[in-house]
Amino acid sequence: MYMTKAQLEELINSTGVTARENELFLEDVKEWPKIAYWEYIIEDVMASGDDYETVVTYQVSFASRTTRPAELLKLKKAFNGAGFHPVIYHETLSGTNGPAWHHYYFRVEITENMDDGSGT
Repeated sequence: MYMTKAQLEELINSTGVTARENELFLEDVKEWPKIAYWEYIIEDVMASGDDYETVVTYQVSFASRTTRPAELLKLKKAFNGAGFHPVIYHETLSGTNGPAWHHYYFRVEITENMDDGSGT
């Protein structure tokens, strides 16, 4: 089951956590917690005949100074409520510009119309 990019952004924004479509946002030391998301796979998935749809895989990263924060659970609940059940990974990272922080991340596959250049 795929979602649209608009659905992805709506689910992320429903948490109230500051979010940016840019993996470099994870390095912003002023915002905690924060969500960054970005595409990392673009794939044509063939349907019947010569038709295909473009599936874009995004990483959604949640960065926090604390383990399993309430905002992360709110994000999980939003995705679950929409029928999506991502596997959420966790790692603790040493801070280059401050203390260690917790990185939770998962992948989401969305469909995008890339033929017209709009990305929606």
